[in-house]
Amino acid sequence: MVIVPKDGIWTAEELEQMTPAERDRIVREGFVDDLSGLDPDFVARVREKGRRLLAERGISVPAVDGD
Repeated sequence: MVIVPKDGIWTAEELEQMTPAERDRIVREGFVDDLSGLDPDFVARVREKGRRLLAERGISVPAVDGD
């Protein structure tokens, strides 16, 4: 079992003492795959920037539910 530091920041020394599986678990737990927990204004800004970047590169992507 790995104890998460209060500030949520791991030092290089702490990470080096972990097994590869422990480091992998820590990284995977940091992934956000549910946008409903994020600030809606932030999500809207990210989506708009993505659309703008795609348009600048001539890439057409159909709208997805929730857009």
